[in-house]
Amino acid sequence: MRSTRSQNRSVATSFLKGLDLMTVLARRPEGLAMPTLVARLNLPRTSILRMLQTLELYGLAVRSEGVWRSTDRFHEWCSRDTYSEIKHHYHEAIRAIATEVQELVELGVSEGEGVRFIDWVQADHSLTIDPLKSSLYPLHRTATGKLLLSQRPDLAAKLNDRRLQAEIELARTKGIAWNHRESDPNIIAVAVWAGLPSSTTPVICIKWPVFRFSEPKATRALATIRRVLAKL
Repeated sequence: MRSTRSQNRSVATSFLKGLDLMTVLARRPEGLAMPTLVARLNLPRTSILRMLQTLELYGLAVRSEGVWRSTDRFHEWCSRDTYSEIKHHYHEAIRAIATEVQELVELGVSEGEGVRFIDWVQADHSLTIDPLKSSLYPLHRTATGKLLLSQRPDLAAKLNDRRLQAEIELARTKGIAWNHRESDPNIIAVAVWAGLPSSTTPVICIKWPVFRFSEPKATRALATIRRVLAKL
């Protein structure tokens, strides 16, 4: 059995290899093919591929025509004030969606094993839904979190609820997740990606009080999101 010190050194070494890989990719915006990465990192191809696939899951790396590159999401992720940049980029979009849909629209991001809502626009109604604001919420308790879980098979595998696992798998294939009064008996919510699906991509969520919800409204709301995001 390895000692604790040996185990800690092994974990740190794996992490450093991942940092080395991202450093190499970030400095070559044109991208690098696998043979070049193997030569530069002096690591087995299988090890590099596993790291690349993990980075791809997070939206930090992408493969195109046999070449791996760091993504714009990687450089945004490295920003000192990522939340402010994300809010600045999407705020007018969620405002436009809220104005047209006339309901609460939130912008959520993944943070560890939770979801944080970093921006929101409230429609003008006499009866409104309070936004979740900036607290950290369990992923499986929100429509936004279910969508994020669809890109985190490691976290989804920890869930024991088969119905919830089926929902997450459907969210992975459809790019849409729902919360039908599960976390709050008075609210129905739908969440969609604000960009290409990944663990670091923001999520847009619309919430209705149950008495104002209808399937036609939801269909129109999803079409509104697609139309507004296409203009970004």
